[in-house]
Amino acid sequence: MNAAEVFDTLGLEYQRAWSHQPALHGTLAWFAATQPSGSRVLDIGCGTGVPVARTLAKAGMRVTGLDVSPVMVDIATTQVPDATFHKIDIRDFESPPGSWDVICAVFSLLQMTQAEIIQTLGQISTWLRPGGHFFLATVAVDVEQVTLPWMGQEIEVSSFSEETFEAHLAEVGLRVVRRSRPVFTPSYPGAMPEESLHLVCQRP
Repeated sequence: MNAAEVFDTLGLEYQRAWSHQPALHGTLAWFAATQPSGSRVLDIGCGTGVPVARTLAKAGMRVTGLDVSPVMVDIATTQVPDATFHKIDIRDFESPPGSWDVICAVFSLLQMTQAEIIQTLGQISTWLRPGGHFFLATVAVDVEQVTLPWMGQEIEVSSFSEETFEAHLAEVGLRVVRRSRPVFTPSYPGAMPEESLHLVCQRP
């Protein structure tokens, strides 16, 4: 199944399983405390809009969410009326240089190829204003298009190790300012603890 089909199927079940990650909420609280009201936020792979878009919109930021799943976009539009949501693949998205203060990609780059992830990181760096921040949450494992069972679906995943991610970020001019490797057990039957990688980067 492609990403749109997977997340159309999961809908609010995805939110119930994943939205209460303490480390994720901690990073969002840091953004809410450090970014001025009115900051322009791009939420790549926004899902249901909870918690990323909702938290940052409540903090007074102007949030735009993008997702390939029409079901997710509809749910997000209902749940977070203070933000704007569009059904579009980030690989097809265009934005002027320096047009965003904060860009978030919370587990949304995993269903690309490694080459597409690198290309997207370059685009993100261009879209950020100087001094702007990029928040990446992902799984730090060096794999290319591996098919895995996940929440009753089959998904195809690509990613990099932490060191390789940091190298690719540095190549596009993004400097890591906060990093963590939180472990979280999602709320669905048979779920096991999973380690993720959270990197907050700044464009100098």
